[in-house]
Amino acid sequence: MSMGADFVNRTTELATLQKWFERPGPQLGVVWGRRRVGKTYLLAHWAKAKRAIVHTARNRPPGEELAALSAAAAPVLDLPLRDLRTRPFVDWDDAFDCFATAAVSEPLVVVLDEVPELLPANPGFESGLRAIWERMGDRRLRLVLCGSAVRTMEALQAERAPLFGRATLRMQVRPFGPHEAALMLPRLTPDERARAWGICGGSPFYLSLWDDGATAAENLTELFGSEQALLLNEGSFLLATEDFAGGRRERLPEQVLRALAAGRSRYGELKQSLGADPARPLAALQELGLIDRVLPVAGKVDPRLAYYRVADNFLAFWLSVVEPHRSMISQRLGSSLAPLLLHQLDHFMGQRWEEAFRAHLVRVLADDPRVQPMTGIGRFWRQRVPPGEDPCELDAVGLTGVERRVSLVGEAKWARQVDGGRLVRQLQRKVVEAGLVTAAHPEPVYAVCSRTGVAGELPPRTVVATAADIF
Repeated sequence: MSMGADFVNRTTELATLQKWFERPGPQLGVVWGRRRVGKTYLLAHWAKAKRAIVHTARNRPPGEELAALSAAAAPVLDLPLRDLRTRPFVDWDDAFDCFATAAVSEPLVVVLDEVPELLPANPGFESGLRAIWERMGDRRLRLVLCGSAVRTMEALQAERAPLFGRATLRMQVRPFGPHEAALMLPRLTPDERARAWGICGGSPFYLSLWDDGATAAENLTELFGSEQALLLNEGSFLLATEDFAGGRRERLPEQVLRALAAGRSRYGELKQSLGADPARPLAALQELGLIDRVLPVAGKVDPRLAYYRVADNFLAFWLSVVEPHRSMISQRLGSSLAPLLLHQLDHFMGQRWEEAFRAHLVRVLADDPRVQPMTGIGRFWRQRVPPGEDPCELDAVGLTGVERRVSLVGEAKWARQVDGGRLVRQLQRKVVEAGLVTAAHPEPVYAVCSRTGVAGELPPRTVVATAADIF
């Protein structure tokens, strides 16, 4: 999200926050998202030109938490009859009464970050806040509750929760898409940006650590090549701290992720690997956006033949490429690590490049009448194929309208250059053999993609994409 001293991306989120801020009366907002997606930086950037108190909870005892909040509030409120440094808030009623009084004539923004850290030591926080909110009147208080524990933050908004129906802003902050991640790496070439995104994913934190003035080998050595490297232990940290259902005790979600990284992607394979039913951890990981359940996007689908994949780029890279070399790093052989990681990177980038390609197609064809209204996009393959027959795998199939007509088919290759004409002929053959198009339907739009160039003679309905277009 940051690029030196600049702030990039998040234009939609900033506009949403500003529109919410300008509403009359008191406003309660809930902002949540996974760790490392830049929620705190976003809110701090938005609030910096406003009269705002930003406080991050740390699971302190109530008195210490309120003292820290008082210290953050003191320079903003500048109360004539009370020095909050020497007379801090005595309880949350006191704090919110003070905020409400300060918001009579002009808006006051209060951001409470990492709210889940407050709840263990303050079990009545939600009920107390509801009671305070109901007597807020027309005060111009804008209270933002923010947190990384996704399940806890969503539970705050559940139907039976004390704050249900009070929030006028509900915002989930998600990782950057490929074109957004590119803005954080302006000095890299497009294919180098693609590689950095493949490793770092859409996390602003990881992208900010990638030095766009250094080579990929230098970055890999710096970030992973020693026991002190900033991201060497990051995967372990994520697995230990993510808000998994059952994750802290059973550690089944972690076992699922490791099994997926080892290539066991089917439900039965996961069940055999865990020695337990993987349904619950799979659901938790999907809810967090860490894994995807993948089925063909078109045709007759057998849900029993779904497979799963690690969706988060960084976690997938850490589990499948970095962690197997941990013993080598502990033996201080990290200087030899970068060539090994780079050797594996081209294979790793295959699925990530396809994902970036699909995201690009959605973005650039959003208003194209040939594919609108687009109702789905994803991979396709024939699920039950006799021996010797082509499964007709397609990297991108777009569907249009309520009838879910196939209107787009595409292929992405993590190669510097491809023969686009040959790829289109293959796509034309596959859609016919798979029964995805008929004479009654218009010919789909074709899309072909490589890192730097697409050669050959192409039909007029062909979309071409390279790293320069996507990143």
